[in-house]
Amino acid sequence: MVTALVQSGIIAPEDAPSAVTIVERRLGASAPAATGSRIAAEIAGYVGGILVIAAGAVFIAASWNDMGLATRCISLLLGALVLAIAAILTRTTLSHNATAADRAVRRRLAGAFGIGAAALVAGTVGVYLDQQVEPMSQHVELVPFAAYGSFTILALAAYLFAPSVPGQVATGIGAVIAIFSGSSLVLDRPELLHTILLLGLGIGWLALAETRRWHEVETGRVVGAAITLIGAQSAAFGPNHAGLAYLLLAVVGCVAFAVYARFRAWSYLAMGVIGLTLAATESAVDYIESGVGAAAGLLIAGAMLLATSLFAMRLRRASTPPAPD
Repeated sequence: MVTALVQSGIIAPEDAPSAVTIVERRLGASAPAATGSRIAAEIAGYVGGILVIAAGAVFIAASWNDMGLATRCISLLLGALVLAIAAILTRTTLSHNATAADRAVRRRLAGAFGIGAAALVAGTVGVYLDQQVEPMSQHVELVPFAAYGSFTILALAAYLFAPSVPGQVATGIGAVIAIFSGSSLVLDRPELLHTILLLGLGIGWLALAETRRWHEVETGRVVGAAITLIGAQSAAFGPNHAGLAYLLLAVVGCVAFAVYARFRAWSYLAMGVIGLTLAATESAVDYIESGVGAAAGLLIAGAMLLATSLFAMRLRRASTPPAPD
């Protein structure tokens, strides 16, 4: 029943465990909520993983200077292999009669182990390339691009295997940094390329969230909104594109309010408020004379924040049905 509701879009995927619990209670089935022992087991899993990683980090750090390049890479890859095996075993070794809460706990633990494995593999890539590329070379940006690019791919693979909020956030962070470093590798003035790629990534991320492709829909909205705002703002990093950045921020803010009218998600309200406030404030500071610009920027920021917040509250009130008498 709950699976059919999720597939039809009535229930968000991240709400499925709670829905299963409610249905089982209504039907009289034995579906207890997460007990103290289950919560303790999840915490113990995280603590155990942290201790294993910490022990490996201490061992490697103590002898890092004495290691050669091959030994360093092998050490990092062995740590990644241990975490990857832990993720696979945590996700797959589960009895068929396990409750939805037990499956969610295993999924979150496996996702955390997967992120750790992706980070260690990306570190291996960075360590290896750092020894191959000259510090003053024109290809120096290749190191962070390769490291964060590989991290993004592996973090996404880990997320698909075991969806979790940290997994989605880690994938988004890796993708943004990879775009910045990769664009700098291609162009001397990559600001417009940053803007195009990040706006495309942010809008695509939001589209995936609204079509329920992300397991955590609300997290997908927040991450997509953040990437979109960063993309609009990144145009200002160039010497002659500040006006374009302010225009893009204003457009993003207005579109976000319009999208809220369709989907009624608080993240679009925040996106609209932030976008319009940044556009008004930065343009005032930039285009008004320096003696007055800062004060005018603060005044306009406060006025715009107040106005957009009131507008957002009005939209939210209009979208909320009246309470019954």
